[in-house]
Amino acid sequence: MNRISYCFLTFLILFNVPFLLMGQQEVTFSQYMFNHQSLNPAYTGSKDYTQFVILHRTQWINFPGAPESQAFTFNHKMSSKYFGIGISGVNDKIGPISSSRVAIDLAYHLQINSSYLSIGIKTGFNNFNFDQNVIQTTTPNDLSFTFDDEGEFLPNIGFGFYYHSPRWYAGFSVPWFIENESFNIQRHYFGIIGGLVRISNSFEAKPSLLVKKTKGSTFAYDLSILFLYKTLFWVGPQTRSNLKKGVPSNEFGGGFGIIAGVNLNKSVSIGYSFNTSALGNLITTNHSTHEIMLRFDLIPALKNILRSPRIF
Repeated sequence: MNRISYCFLTFLILFNVPFLLMGQQEVTFSQYMFNHQSLNPAYTGSKDYTQFVILHRTQWINFPGAPESQAFTFNHKMSSKYFGIGISGVNDKIGPISSSRVAIDLAYHLQINSSYLSIGIKTGFNNFNFDQNVIQTTTPNDLSFTFDDEGEFLPNIGFGFYYHSPRWYAGFSVPWFIENESFNIQRHYFGIIGGLVRISNSFEAKPSLLVKKTKGSTFAYDLSILFLYKTLFWVGPQTRSNLKKGVPSNEFGGGFGIIAGVNLNKSVSIGYSFNTSALGNLITTNHSTHEIMLRFDLIPALKNILRSPRIF
């Protein structure tokens, strides 16, 4: 009975309950505001220093087959100052399905006074796998659980626009343009806006809004407001839901969370987020989500003044 319940819930989550995930199949992290490059290649090279970010996300603790995701990004501004190059990758697993994506990100930055308008291209490969050992069927080698392109490295491409100044930013992107019918992977659209608001000599607020859309689902959003103390550490609330409902609910999903982090020194930052979902009694186990972020900013020794804040 436990195995049947597990299989039912897994496929319910994957295919039949869009209000739980709001139709979003692309991995999004709670600390996306520190990792723009995963969703938008136009961010690549937007800083005057080289940057490397690692993220690990674990959802629904103690629930079998719960989502688990990792991501990394590396980007560097070329000596011309107008070109950026980077590498990004995402690994995601939920139930029997796992996917891996790796890409080269290129961006061109057009200077407009003290701001920049950037356009970026993401080119790479997607890989999808289905673990049949997780699902046991009454019919051996059931063709319903056989997928075309399984295990193959499939080429894909994406693009993005990114406008940024020393105090605020905005962007739009389609990280992967080509869809995959076998695994029901659809094209996703992302819009992001955020910035820094000065409160006092010691405190600043960093609001950030991420809007997501894909076919067959309503617009979803992630909203956070982080409060920073002398750019040394930050903490603040986060909420995610869809624009139709407005706030998280049992009917439409979403949830609440908190984000915190600290700059350990000039180059190393670490962040943590905790989220809980609004799923009611559908999943009776602990459905909290934990996420860890580690970022390295390789700042040249000769540069003691940065053009834009490190916390973007």
